[in-house]
Amino acid sequence: MTVERLLNFIEDSTRIYNRDTPLEAAVITGGEPTQDRDFLVYLVRELKMRVGLKRISLSTNGYLLDSSYVKGLKAAGLDVVKLDIKAYTNSVHKWYTGLSNRPVLDAVRTLCDCKLDFRVETVLMPRVVDRDEIERIACFLAQIDPKIRYKVVRFTPGEAREKVARRPSDSEIQLAVDSASKHLINVAGGKACVQQFTSPEQREAKKWIRVYPDMETETIIAKPIFKKESFTKETICVF
Repeated sequence: MTVERLLNFIEDSTRIYNRDTPLEAAVITGGEPTQDRDFLVYLVRELKMRVGLKRISLSTNGYLLDSSYVKGLKAAGLDVVKLDIKAYTNSVHKWYTGLSNRPVLDAVRTLCDCKLDFRVETVLMPRVVDRDEIERIACFLAQIDPKIRYKVVRFTPGEAREKVARRPSDSEIQLAVDSASKHLINVAGGKACVQQFTSPEQREAKKWIRVYPDMETETIIAKPIFKKESFTKETICVF
């Protein structure tokens, strides 16, 4: 789908579902929306200029966010980035994604240097990305800027294709938040932002519109459970 077709789709959806009330904000998510740099920069620019959005957010794993990319997005009108750091321990991240997390960690420094507003989120997954791993991430962020906003998100097994972890309890979320708060000023915990409409009543009461250009439901791709003992331990706050 071209940017032009996508913008037409958004404008049509606004007329149908929002009764022509102007849209104020958009969250660009995925999948991973940063894979096509020219497409994304152009989309952000057109959402700002043509649609007239006041606020545009980008949800990304950050792997491709080098300095020129971030500067281009900021110049196009991007307001805020939600950066997903899956793990600080590189071996955990490689198991999780197949790739090193170093470009992701570098993206945090890049966003700070470019002065583009952002926050960081990590999904708490018992025995995979646990409280100690959350604290490693918080310690890393604090060395860049202790005011970086950080959210610990609850893992939802029902959204995973494989059984990789159980759902963390409220107390586990709180303990992870407490651990991160040893290093950072702005830490929160809770659920990821998920909103879908299944009935006419829900659609009538909606506050925003979710657009899937491919009309397919997104799912989390996960791998089978692993033995944590197989990882080489890495010291907290060593970079």
